[in-house]
Amino acid sequence: MIKLKDILSEILNTYEIDLAIQSNVNENISDILDQIRALRKITTVRNITPPEYPQKQNIEYTKVNIKFLSRTGKPEEDLEEFRQEILKSGENDQRRIPGVINIKFNTDTLRRI
Repeated sequence: MIKLKDILSEILNTYEIDLAIQSNVNENISDILDQIRALRKITTVRNITPPEYPQKQNIEYTKVNIKFLSRTGKPEEDLEEFRQEILKSGENDQRRIPGVINIKFNTDTLRRI
């Protein structure tokens, strides 16, 4: 059974931020966003890329808004955790989320909801 304390804690510790993702054009961006959505603490992922966003031949640039829960109340620590989870390498330099080359959080857009 869900306790009122847990519900209030979730409401009070929900944040959102915009980020830019650089990905391989051969990987489907919907698959990448689905895998980001599957990370612990992330609740929603929304593609907000404007049509005029600059693109390169081999790299796709995507602007995304995410909402996430911060159990500690220190969202900056959670952002670093997300970066590590998305970009960490495994055996043979395999990315946790295939196709993601780099991510950059726009900390100016970080806000509590």
